[in-house]
Amino acid sequence: MSSKLLGERYQVVEVLSQGAFCQTYMVRDTYLPYHPTRIIKHFLPSSKYPIPVEIRRRLFTREVEALKKLSDSDLVPHLLADFEDNLEFYLVQEFIEGHPLSVELSPGCCWSESKVLQLLQELASILDFVHSYGLIHRDVKPNNIIRRKQDNRLVLIDFGAVKPIWNHLARGKGNTSNSSLIEQYTTIAIGTPGYMPNEQQRGKPRPNSDIYALGMIGIQALTGLHPTQLPEDSNTGEVIWQDFRPVSPGLALVLNKMVHYHFQDRYKSAKEVLEALLQLTNSNISAPLLGDRVSDTTLPETLLPSTNIYTSIQELDSAKDWTQTPSLPQDNNQVLRHNLTSSLLGNRSSNTTISIFRYKSLMIGLVVGALSGLVLMVASYWSVQIISPEPKIENLRIQLPRESR
Repeated sequence: MSSKLLGERYQVVEVLSQGAFCQTYMVRDTYLPYHPTRIIKHFLPSSKYPIPVEIRRRLFTREVEALKKLSDSDLVPHLLADFEDNLEFYLVQEFIEGHPLSVELSPGCCWSESKVLQLLQELASILDFVHSYGLIHRDVKPNNIIRRKQDNRLVLIDFGAVKPIWNHLARGKGNTSNSSLIEQYTTIAIGTPGYMPNEQQRGKPRPNSDIYALGMIGIQALTGLHPTQLPEDSNTGEVIWQDFRPVSPGLALVLNKMVHYHFQDRYKSAKEVLEALLQLTNSNISAPLLGDRVSDTTLPETLLPSTNIYTSIQELDSAKDWTQTPSLPQDNNQVLRHNLTSSLLGNRSSNTTISIFRYKSLMIGLVVGALSGLVLMVASYWSVQIISPEPKIENLRIQLPRESR
C-alpha cells in the first residue's frame, strides 16, 4: 500500500472493491488512539471518469447530503467525515465488523421458510427506512449485507450507489449544460446481475427496484441457487423458481409479487412488503410453514444445475462490469425436472411393489393355516377311533319293582 495518507490522516490498508462510482478502501485513522479501522470511498476518481471537477463536486455534495440523512439508524454505516484532497473526493464511514450474507448463502444450502421470512422482514425494515428519506440503494445483494458480529443483526452497506428518487433534482439549478451532465451521470445503470431488475438496467431505478433485489435474495436462500442460475419465462420474463423448491402458497405469493418483471406489478414500497410479511407471519402462527417441517437442508450435487455460474465473493464485487446476465440453459432445467420426476416415480413404484408383496404373503399364510387345521382335525379323529373304539351297548332289561296292592 502507498505510504501517502489520504487527507493527511488515513492510511490505506487494503483496497476492498472498485465499483461503478467509487473505489473502496479499508484504512486506519492515524489521528485517533489505537488507529481504529474505517472505510473510505473514493468518489468518482478522475482517473476513471473524465468528468469536470465542478460536476464531480456537485455530485459528491449531493451524495454526502443523502448519506447524512441515514445517520439516525444503526443498521446502516454512519458517515463520519468527508473531505477533498487534490481535487479528489472522499467519504469516511464506520467499519462494520462481521461477515457478508453471501457466506451464509452457500450453493446448495436451502434455508427453512421461517428463517427466510425473518431475513425478509429484517431487510425490508431497513429498506423502508432508506426509502423514507427519498433514497434508492440500487445495489442490494448478499455481499452488501453484513451480519454484524456485535449483535448478529443485518446491516446494509455500500451506499456509494445511492440515488435520490426524484430524477430531476439537478434541473433548473445553475448552468443548464451542467445540470444535463449531472442528470446524465446519475442515470448510469448500477447494480449486480441477478439482483437488478429490468428498469434498473436501463438506468431508471425506482424504490421497488430494491424490493426486487430483496425478493431475489429470499429466493436464493430458499432454492440454494444464485439468481443468475434461475430460468425466466420466455414470454413474460418472470423468474421460474418454484420448480426447484416447493414452498407454502402464502410465501410464494409474496416473493412472486416482489420479483415481478414489471415494476408496476410489484409492491410499491417496502412498507407494503412489511405488511404482507406480518400478515403471513400471523396466519402461520397456528399452521406451520411447509418448509419448516424440516430444518435447513443442503441439496445433493445431482439436484444442482450442472453449469455452475455462482461466483465467489470477490467475483461478485466485480459483477457490476458484466454486460450480460448468464442464465441457466434450458436443457439443464429439463434434466433437473426429469431427475426429480424419475425419483418420485421410482419411489411410487417401489411402494406399490412392497404393498403387493405383503398382500400375497398374507393370502398364502391364510391358505396354509387353513389346510394345516384341516389335516390336524382328520388326524385327531382317526386317532380317537383307534384308541377308543365305539362301545357296544347291550339290550338290558330293567325290571322295576311292583307296587303293592
